[in-house]
Amino acid sequence: MRTLTIKKNNGSKFSPGWKQVEIVKAVYGDYNGTKYVDCYFRDYPDSLNLRIYAKTGQDGEEFAIGRLFRFANAGITEVLNGPNGDNVVKIDDSPQSLIGKHINVYFYKDGDYSRILSSVAPTEFENQIESFSEDDITYWKNQSESYYKKYIVKDTAVGSMDSIINTSDDSDSLPI
Repeated sequence: MRTLTIKKNNGSKFSPGWKQVEIVKAVYGDYNGTKYVDCYFRDYPDSLNLRIYAKTGQDGEEFAIGRLFRFANAGITEVLNGPNGDNVVKIDDSPQSLIGKHINVYFYKDGDYSRILSSVAPTEFENQIESFSEDDITYWKNQSESYYKKYIVKDTAVGSMDSIINTSDDSDSLPI
């Protein structure tokens, strides 16, 4: 005789889609001269991490890792009034500033493996500079999903019915 425990299926924590996660470890690194930050999350293995490479805008300011700190509400030390009414924010960008912070990350499948998209979204919060509402979060999630569709998805035509478009006005004619 055997005993078998059947767990309720609440979906895999690795399934594709958005998940709110807590950062438990963050480390900086360098790959061929490009700085990056790796983030690791509570309840997920170290083999599944978020890596964001530094990117610099035309103004010379790094924005990709900065956006991670912004969306995690991490490390703000001072807010200054900048030119044109913009706020200039001083942040402690040490990895320790990210620990315990929450962000929204997008899981996707790469073959048999789960990956985390490098474009993240904030959670709902308010600080001395800005606030993020549910609408703001939806906006940033949509931005990330657009990035995913444009740069990550290799071939959207394979296995996708979305790629079949009827270009005829004749309803009797199907493009199949």
